[in-house]
Amino acid sequence: MKKVLISGAGVAGLTLAYWLKKFGFVPTIVEKHPSLRTGGYKVDLRGVALEILKRMDLHPAIVEARTKIKYAVCVDSKGNQVSEMTPDLLGTRLEGVDLEIMRGTLCVLMKEAVGDSEYIFGDTITSIADKSDGIFVEFENHPARTFDLVIGADGLHSTVRKLVFGDEGQFSQEFGVYISVFSFQNFINLSDCEIEQHSLRKFVNLYGDCNDVNAKAALAFSLPQPFSFRDPQEQQNCILEAFKDATWELPRILAEMKNSSDFFFDSMAQIHMPRWSQGRVALVGDAAYSASPMSGQGTSMAIAGAYMLAGELAETRDYLEAFTRYETELRPFVKKNQDLALMSARIMSGSLYSIVLHRLVALLPRRIIRYFQEKALVETTAAANALTLKDYHGKNR
Repeated sequence: MKKVLISGAGVAGLTLAYWLKKFGFVPTIVEKHPSLRTGGYKVDLRGVALEILKRMDLHPAIVEARTKIKYAVCVDSKGNQVSEMTPDLLGTRLEGVDLEIMRGTLCVLMKEAVGDSEYIFGDTITSIADKSDGIFVEFENHPARTFDLVIGADGLHSTVRKLVFGDEGQFSQEFGVYISVFSFQNFINLSDCEIEQHSLRKFVNLYGDCNDVNAKAALAFSLPQPFSFRDPQEQQNCILEAFKDATWELPRILAEMKNSSDFFFDSMAQIHMPRWSQGRVALVGDAAYSASPMSGQGTSMAIAGAYMLAGELAETRDYLEAFTRYETELRPFVKKNQDLALMSARIMSGSLYSIVLHRLVALLPRRIIRYFQEKALVETTAAANALTLKDYHGKNR
């Protein structure tokens, strides 16, 4: 049991490749994009995920490449500052402990850590057949091959999950909230400060990255009716409609959206599955247990899950037993972190509860708001550390 095909060259797939290679496996990564994706949004790293990154000797590089955002200001619809948040409350991050980095930068660092491995870029899996001597995989562009195992690390809309476990609708829990991230010219001169704008059913986050001349806009909003178009033009039209009454600098930022080279749009959703493996196939990261960006823990969950999966495979010759142990160990951690997103989902959903809360927050004293922010920080920190990491040595490899 040596040859492992990993679908997806994101955080989960690259972490898995690193540890499988360390434990004596031969990983091959297939990625639908023509090269490693270096764009994307900022992600938080905390808890057990940071410990795993230290074991990968990546922590110093991540510290050096972090976003270095020191504080955030909240503005009203006209751009007037109404409050300021310090680092310990910014995105429920603990200053000096948690780290924030651009997703693409993290992937570049991880790929360098993996070293020489086989990558199949610009291709995707079209069929998977589990046989007695291995698993037969057909690709869209490359010749078919046989592997010992296949791991789906291909995200919320996983191809491997669809081929092996069935339609996404069986497992996806939609929140009715959508997110878009794209680059725009940094005419606001964002560097160590980010800007947030909160309104009913809408959230705007603008930030810069010291390694990029452009800035990023992250927009989240809810809609009364589900939206499922995959065409980028339709997605952008949806955003323009949702923010048609926007003022301040938002019209100029939205005007740049159509020319952005890294435009991203997706729904906020969680994946809940009765099992994460079937035969010689297993899932990891968002493909198995997406928590949605609302949790702030998706990247850390992917890193932890990939480490546990590789470790359990290294500790036993029986892949079925390894898959079972991986799932048994990780499920409580996953549940705690998925639960973090539920309150945010309710606030953004447009329900009567969210309307009342939105009105109430505007009237609350700052010390009361800070109390709830600190409570969220405690809950996030606890969930991020709700896993005991094993020390794997690959004794059966």
